[in-house]
Amino acid sequence: MGEIGGNDFNYALFQGIRTDVIRVLVTDVINVISSAILELIKLGAVTFLVLGNLPIGCQPTYLTRFQTSNKQDYDRSGCLTSLNEFAEYYNGMLKKELNQIRRLHPRANIVYADYYQAVIPFYRSPRRFGTFIVFNLTLFHY
Repeated sequence: MGEIGGNDFNYALFQGIRTDVIRVLVTDVINVISSAILELIKLGAVTFLVLGNLPIGCQPTYLTRFQTSNKQDYDRSGCLTSLNEFAEYYNGMLKKELNQIRRLHPRANIVYADYYQAVIPFYRSPRRFGTFIVFNLTLFHY
């Protein structure tokens, strides 16, 4: 189904709207995803790949934009807890809706791509996945 809703959430977050307020959008976004799947099923589609949300609280863009000196805003991996809780909330609601569609349309093959669980181990235990080298790049202007 592609990434539906990500830009809606990103826009709201980068406008400074709190995650507890943005949660209201989750139902609308999931309804759009659900409606698209149901329409495609009516048209004869049977296999769907639906993407979950990444742990956005671990992504550099979010870490930079929402940086805080309050250590309690971060988890043990240095990720922003509130943003990851939002992603988990969205993913949970999406999975519930997909299960509902599966019950209504048992012949449909709906695959949920759990990006959150696939990626979070890289943030929790990066050394398990190899050595990371960070380069210090300096830009020179002439």
